[in-house]
Amino acid sequence: MRPNLVSWLNTASRTFIITAMAGFAQFAYADSEHAAAWGPSIGATAPLLSALDQDGQQQDLESLSGTNGLLFVFNRSVDW
Repeated sequence: MRPNLVSWLNTASRTFIITAMAGFAQFAYADSEHAAAWGPSIGATAPLLSALDQDGQQQDLESLSGTNGLLFVFNRSVDW
């Protein structure tokens, strides 16, 4: 194939993929009823969480908290 044709096909395929992804993004939302029922509410006390870190050590909120405290973010939805 000629280099110009290959370049055009690459550009066209990328454009098509990006356009399709943007079109399907409208279907990726969380309705308000589902969002309200999922996860802790704003201002709620965080549950006791613990998990193993990359070194196999048990970590919880207390062990992760430093001298300035700990910022823990709950992401409630994929609907930005």
